[in-house]
Amino acid sequence: MKVAALQLSTFKGESEIKSYLQTALEQKAKVILLGEYLLSPFFKKFENAKKSLLIDTIQSNNEQLIKISNFYALTIVTPMFEVVGNKIYKSIAIINKGKTLFYRAQRLMPYEHWNEAKFFANTLPKNIKIPPVFSMGGLKFSILFGYELHFDEFWLQFKIHQVDCVLLPSASTFDSSLRWRSIIKMRAFLNNCYILRANRIGQYQDEITQTLWNFYGDSLLVNPNGEVIDCLGDREELLIVSLDKKYLKQIKECWQFR
Repeated sequence: MKVAALQLSTFKGESEIKSYLQTALEQKAKVILLGEYLLSPFFKKFENAKKSLLIDTIQSNNEQLIKISNFYALTIVTPMFEVVGNKIYKSIAIINKGKTLFYRAQRLMPYEHWNEAKFFANTLPKNIKIPPVFSMGGLKFSILFGYELHFDEFWLQFKIHQVDCVLLPSASTFDSSLRWRSIIKMRAFLNNCYILRANRIGQYQDEITQTLWNFYGDSLLVNPNGEVIDCLGDREELLIVSLDKKYLKQIKECWQFR
């Protein structure tokens, strides 16, 4: 079966989003993955703003994409801020024909220069629960935020539940491209699963340090043998790739990690 990764810098207008979804559909993709911070501004731009000022914008963008999904036989997987009352949660939405399932991040960055844990209302449990698992085309899919990639507990759960493909939206920046590739290839190989990563592009200038943050793209698909099958560069692009059930079975039988 085919899956797609949409690499953007910011959320586009309705006509542009529809164009990408139509292209993915024409190429017979069943799932399309978007990177982080596309439905709303990059986290650093609003961390000191009043949450009440953001909620209307968040809800408007969310409703727009959910409405668009009704017209396409695609499962859309995208990071999406979830608003409950006056609280904002960092979540991933699995959207199909207007129906939405949310997964709230269980690990958030706590760093001084990038402190999502302080801003968002997510509960960060001591013991993680496996993110949602859904089946399509004879394969089991699950989802994970880029930061959560680093925690072994998730991958143990994926192995227990026999997940075949992990959908990984991210917003990676600085000089981390080689490190991210290495970690993704390692996780895919040790779990004998596909990993589809959708990263964002564009730039952000820190208001205090004036440091320029470069989101470098490199959205990619890694196969169950830990090899990069295809990737994008640093521009706005759509990646469409195939997942091979027969090859997946061969690799599982070969290495016996699962």
